[in-house]
Amino acid sequence: MTRSRFFKKTYHSNYRGKVSVEDAVKHQTYLDDMRKDAVFYCVDHIESSMIPHSMLHKIIQKLKTKQNDSLTLPEKAYLVRQNLNALHSLVEGKISFNQYKKEVVNDRIKHQEHLEAERLRLEKLRELELIQLKKQQEKLAQERKVREQAERERRKKLESDPKYIERQKEKNLIKKYDIYFYDIADKHRSKLINILKLLDNNQKLSEQDAIWLNSEGRQFFTDELKIKFHRVEADFYLNQYKTTKLHWHAINASSQLRKAKASKEAEKFLENTEISLNKNKKLLSAYFTTLGGVKRDIRKVDTAIECGVKAHENNSQDYRPCTLLGAIYMENHEYTLGHDWYSKARDRGAPEKSINADLRSILLKLDKSKRIEMIASLLKKDPYLYGWLKDIKK
Repeated sequence: MTRSRFFKKTYHSNYRGKVSVEDAVKHQTYLDDMRKDAVFYCVDHIESSMIPHSMLHKIIQKLKTKQNDSLTLPEKAYLVRQNLNALHSLVEGKISFNQYKKEVVNDRIKHQEHLEAERLRLEKLRELELIQLKKQQEKLAQERKVREQAERERRKKLESDPKYIERQKEKNLIKKYDIYFYDIADKHRSKLINILKLLDNNQKLSEQDAIWLNSEGRQFFTDELKIKFHRVEADFYLNQYKTTKLHWHAINASSQLRKAKASKEAEKFLENTEISLNKNKKLLSAYFTTLGGVKRDIRKVDTAIECGVKAHENNSQDYRPCTLLGAIYMENHEYTLGHDWYSKARDRGAPEKSINADLRSILLKLDKSKRIEMIASLLKKDPYLYGWLKDIKK
C-alpha cells in the first residue's frame, strides 16, 4: 500500500502521546482489509461488518480462514435474526459460494426493504407522537382558557363587591402614603384608615387625631403623610387668613407650609402680607422668625440672618429667634456663633430636647468631614453639654 502523502514522521492518535508512522499505516491497512472482507462477502451494507470484534466481523473472519465448522450456535442464531439467510446457508454448507453470491442479492434487497420499513415505521411513530403532542397541547390550552375565563369571572364578581372595593381603596390609600400594610395592627387599623381618608380629602384632623398620629400612631407618620398633614393644616390657616385677615393665621399657615416642603410658596405669601407694617412686637418677632426660617430653607442665608436678628430685636426674650440663628450659623459652619445663639435660646427657656433635635438634623445633612468638624467644635465648647454627640456615628 502506498503511504499517504498526508502522513508525517509521527501520527497523532486519539490517545495521549504519539504513535509511529508505521503503526498508523498498519492500522489503516487493518481497516482497509476489514472493508475488503465485508465487500467480498457482500455484507458491506451492514455497519457492524466493519466494527472489530463485532459478531458479524468474527463470522467473516472464520469464513475467511475456512473455519465454517467452528461457528457457534449464538453466531448462527445471529445470522438468522438478522435475516442473513444466504450467509447462514453458506455457513451450514447448503450452498456453494457462487450460489451464495447470487442469493445474497435477495438478502440485500430484503435488508434495504427492512431498513425502509423501519424508517417508515419510525416516521409514522413520530407523526403519531406529534399528533398526540398537538392534542395534548390543545387540551392544555383549552384547560388554561377555561381557568382564565373562570378567573376573569371570579375577579369581575369580586370587583363588584362593595366590601372588596372598599378594601382596595384602603390598600391604595395606605400605599399612597408609603405605609407598610402588614405593620398595621388590627387595633390601629380603623383609626388610621379614618385619618388617611380625612387627610386625603383635605380635611383638617381633630386635635385628638393629630396627637394620636404624633404619639401612639407615630410609626405610621411617614414623610409622605407628614407632608400631607402639614399641607392640610397650611390650607386651613390660609383659608382662615383670607376670611379673617388675622395675621397669626398667616404666620401659622407659613409655618405649616415650611413643614409641607413648600417654603417658596410660604416666602411669596408672607412677603405679600402687611404684617411687617404692624407695630405689635410679639407679632413682628413671630413674623420675622417664620420668614427667616423660610429663607433658611431656600438657602438665602444672609436674608435669613437679617430676619432672625429683626425677630430677636422685636422680642429679645423669645427663644425662637435664637434657635433660628443658632441653626443658620451651624449650617454655615460658624460653630462659635451657632453655639452662642443656642446658649441664648437655653437661657430663654428653649427645650434642650428641641435644640438637640436641631443639631442632630443639621449633622445628618453634612458630609463626613464637616460633621466631624462640627462635633469636635461643640465638644470643645462644652464636653458635658454636647457629650451625646460622641454617640453619633461619624
